[in-house]
Amino acid sequence: MKLGSLISKDFIITGSGCKSVMEAVETLTKHFEKQVKLPCSIEEVKKVVLEREQLGGTILPPGIAIPHGRLEGFEDILAGIWVPDKPLVTDEGDVKILFFFITSKSGSPLYLPVLSCLGTYFGNEEFLDSLMGQSPAQIHDKLNTMELKKEITVEDIMTPDPVCCTLDMSLARLSDILYQKKLSYLPVVDEAGNQIGEVTIKDILSKGVPDYVKRLGNVSFMRSLEPFEALLRDEDRIKVREIMRPSTRGISKGSSILEAVILMTTKGYRHVPVLDGKKPVGMISETDILQKVIRG
Repeated sequence: MKLGSLISKDFIITGSGCKSVMEAVETLTKHFEKQVKLPCSIEEVKKVVLEREQLGGTILPPGIAIPHGRLEGFEDILAGIWVPDKPLVTDEGDVKILFFFITSKSGSPLYLPVLSCLGTYFGNEEFLDSLMGQSPAQIHDKLNTMELKKEITVEDIMTPDPVCCTLDMSLARLSDILYQKKLSYLPVVDEAGNQIGEVTIKDILSKGVPDYVKRLGNVSFMRSLEPFEALLRDEDRIKVREIMRPSTRGISKGSSILEAVILMTTKGYRHVPVLDGKKPVGMISETDILQKVIRG
């Protein structure tokens, strides 16, 4: 199935007629209404879309806006496109192309395949720039070259190019990476880029608590950070190899999203590296599933 078979040429608008995301939503909804009976008014559609917009996260790099609304009593998927003459400046980032979707309250089985398709074909900034100034017919011709996947896998919603660490990385450097990138877990890889272990913030904290303190049982009387002094003093010398553990998690890039969910819920993992063979090529998290599937 081609993306062009889902998005009608009549639902593609171009030019500078829309001054905001919500103006584009209203204009496309009016186009929808000419061909499809909606279960509610345009104002109600805008209200549903605005409520989702206020949650954030619907403008993605390199300039793709994906406003959408889930309507009660609507059991289909409608999709439209707006391509402005020049990027629309918003608080969330510049918009070079806007895809607007209306689906049922429970979503549509086509929605994730469409998002995957957008990531595959529209993730290139030069390609987005090339669309500006083209006619709806020209844009639709391009959509007819884009294939929708029949099955969505972990690879389609993962965060690519995961941050990894090496055996000889110091705890100081590891702590800096976790702090700066707001991470709590990293795969450990060898020189060939193969996953050989994992390390978490808990592993660092555990290294900072001497064995004698752990054996005390009740440490409520200790009010200082004295047990951590050795860690803070030696964090440039201590290496990842001293605190890492064997790899306990990983999922292949071709696995289903349901497999990832079951792995997280049964094992208590918040993050799971996505593997191509033994090499981490992405990371999938609880947040990815919440943002891209539950609230996508």
